[in-house]
Amino acid sequence: MIRSSLVLLSLIGLIISGPKSQALDNFEIEAGGFWSLVDTVDLLDPRIETNVLGAYGALWWNQTWGLRGALHRVPADHVDKAPNDQLQVDFQHRLQSPVSNSYLSAGLGWEKNRFGSQGSLSGLRLSAGGRAHLAGVVSVYGNAGWAPNLKHLGTRQDVSTISVETGLVIEPMPFISLRAAYR
Repeated sequence: MIRSSLVLLSLIGLIISGPKSQALDNFEIEAGGFWSLVDTVDLLDPRIETNVLGAYGALWWNQTWGLRGALHRVPADHVDKAPNDQLQVDFQHRLQSPVSNSYLSAGLGWEKNRFGSQGSLSGLRLSAGGRAHLAGVVSVYGNAGWAPNLKHLGTRQDVSTISVETGLVIEPMPFISLRAAYR
């Protein structure tokens, strides 16, 4: 039962992040790494098949314009149909930012998916994201992206991708964020 719960919460990590930079008043920088638990055979199978390592970063200027990137890496021999490397870079605009650390954004970016020795596909993607401060040191976040046309690779025809990540953030002290999320 515990392992099944871990599969459903596929992303659990300690994220080291930086709040607003003191030297650059108009910039907000966040970067971190994560470790994920992934079941690559069957989502209902309680066995956890492999670990995923990854990193992400975001740079916001004047709480309006942002650049966000993420890399998700799975050992190539542990996946069959899904990419073993996924790189996403998005240029985003905050549509709404009612209070500090709460926002809604939309953007345009680039996604590259590598399928082991078979090669890779890349193309434009649309993205959306948001974060809502709940109370004290707790907030929730979500990121989504859609790459509608990544072309063909071998037997894969008309490839498109949808990625969704949502989770809970606890920031117990400056520069430390604990996240539990589903991707």
